[in-house]
Amino acid sequence: MGARTKVTVSVDAELIKELGIVSRRTGTARSRLVEEALRLWRRQQLDEALQEGYRAMAREDRATARRYRRAVREALR
Repeated sequence: MGARTKVTVSVDAELIKELGIVSRRTGTARSRLVEEALRLWRRQQLDEALQEGYRAMAREDRATARRYRRAVREALR
């Protein structure tokens, strides 16, 4: 883990209330819970980007396969 930096953000009051409840229930500092939430968000963003990349590669692979299939048919004529 890197150096810690204190930040100030505005957050919905209900979320802060829930954060406090979870913090007390688990004995985990609110800062730690927010940090974990941000890490989870970052992982989800990466996962979504990877999924889209794989979908794009699959589309490109299908298009390439179609082009090669046409070329092979023409070559066999």
